[in-house]
Amino acid sequence: MDRHHASYTTSPAPADELARELRSLKSESGLTYARISERTHYAKSSWERWVNGKQFPPRDAVESIASVCAGDADRLLDLWRRADGCRAAGAPVGAPPDTAVPPAPGPTGTHRCRTALLRPLIALVLVLGAGLVLAVTGRRPSRPDRTLG
Repeated sequence: MDRHHASYTTSPAPADELARELRSLKSESGLTYARISERTHYAKSSWERWVNGKQFPPRDAVESIASVCAGDADRLLDLWRRADGCRAAGAPVGAPPDTAVPPAPGPTGTHRCRTALLRPLIALVLVLGAGLVLAVTGRRPSRPDRTLG
């Protein structure tokens, strides 16, 4: 589906508005992505993604391009804050700010990370526990008789 759905044209998403402002600023400055990259600590490929709205830029990058291209930093940072707020609320890319999507049910990213770390730990504890039980009881694990042939 196209990012610019017809119902979104009356109120562009803050992220789209920010990207449009960054494109305009870059264009008016006459600087290439390589020149902007040289004057900031970000790669030209990152600038291309941010300016074209393919990826959301970090706040520091917005401040940097405003400085390098003599743009209105306050306006850009206000757009960045609004767009970041929409992202935090879960609004889809290209959607106006009032279309936030509730988080999907199920484990959060943090929970998934903890679970992924706990599984091997639990397995290790079970193996060590079984070994300890066998050592305390003096039993050896049964092995198939290899003399049968």
